[in-house]
Amino acid sequence: MSESFKEYQSLLTERAIIIVIAITLIFLWSVNQISFIAVAVTTSIAAGLLVQLEIKRRMETLRSKRVAETEKRKKAKQGAQSLRANALNGVPSAILLIDSNHKIIFANKTAKELLGDGIVDNDAFLYLRQSNFVTALDKVLTGGKKANDLIRYTTSQDRSFDVTVAAVTSTEPGKEKQRQAMVFFYEVTSLLRTEQMRVDFVANASHELRTPLTSITGFIETLLGPAAEDKTAQDRFLGIMQREADRMIRLIDDLLSLSKIEMSRHVSPDSDVDLSNILQTTATTLSRKAAKRNIEFNLDISENLQNVRADADQITQVLMNLVGNAAKYADQDTRVHISAFPTPNNRHMQVTIRDEGPGISPEHLGRLTERFYRVDTARSRKMGGTGLGLAIVKHILLRHSSQLDIKSKMGEGTSFSFKLPIAK
Repeated sequence: MSESFKEYQSLLTERAIIIVIAITLIFLWSVNQISFIAVAVTTSIAAGLLVQLEIKRRMETLRSKRVAETEKRKKAKQGAQSLRANALNGVPSAILLIDSNHKIIFANKTAKELLGDGIVDNDAFLYLRQSNFVTALDKVLTGGKKANDLIRYTTSQDRSFDVTVAAVTSTEPGKEKQRQAMVFFYEVTSLLRTEQMRVDFVANASHELRTPLTSITGFIETLLGPAAEDKTAQDRFLGIMQREADRMIRLIDDLLSLSKIEMSRHVSPDSDVDLSNILQTTATTLSRKAAKRNIEFNLDISENLQNVRADADQITQVLMNLVGNAAKYADQDTRVHISAFPTPNNRHMQVTIRDEGPGISPEHLGRLTERFYRVDTARSRKMGGTGLGLAIVKHILLRHSSQLDIKSKMGEGTSFSFKLPIAK
């Protein structure tokens, strides 16, 4: 039973008692047991009490309605605030709300993950100390509508954000409007890394092309000048020029190949490919080149090897790169092991190329698939490498929803593995 109903019931009981008393007095007067004046006075008092009780009842009713309406508005406001908070928590970018005292009064889930769970109710300058942020926040809180300049914020984990500070005004009823600031973080880490990769790519490609062009230009000048009549020098210089020209052709071919692969990056292959045939063809094609360094290919192909869903030309390119690298960089008089087996869940075929070479230091493993990255630049160029082979392999495998797994142990060799889905 509600409190207001109890009060109303109490009022009804008191009014009934007064009415009963009044009726009793009138009855006593009618039988000459009490004087008329006493009845009149008592009845007047009872009537006054009835009027007061009625007024009290109506006041209580109005008060109850006001309380109910206030509670309703409070719940509606809390619901709206909760809805806004849930909406902001669902935003993948970090958002802060800061009051006029520089205190963080709200932080969405992403902001807490970025800056820490305990940031609410703390000073914003404990977390964002850059002078340009301090200036922008003060400008917004003292009357400016928005800080026009984007603020670059970088975390200790090398994540970069463009921070925007905008003015908002609190609208709580019954309180003076207060100026607040909303801070929005837009992550630009991947954009900056992509831009840096583009800059590095242009610089590296230019360098790779400039080196052979410089050599060719120098030899041409020599042939036109001091070596114009020297047949032996001419033959030697022309041979070097031929090698440098071939190197530029390989580089341009690899650049075009990489560009073509990236264009088809999001188009999944839909052909059924005989993986066993590609492995054997690759080994046969490269065996003559490997024989020059007395390197043998050891094929270990499962009898249960099934066809895979892949692009035959691209997978051939992957194997030519990986097996060719193993034959070039492995120690002489060793073996290159090529294996292919179904994975335990029988959903993929795993291919592994393992050499018996000197191995690769751990600090290089994470960067091997970067464009133009070389462990030994001089040796790579001497072997005719362009620095793009593993980058091409990486992008082809990405199109096939696979990754290149590289493992190496110094003095024992290096293995390259990848998986391809079995054709249904």
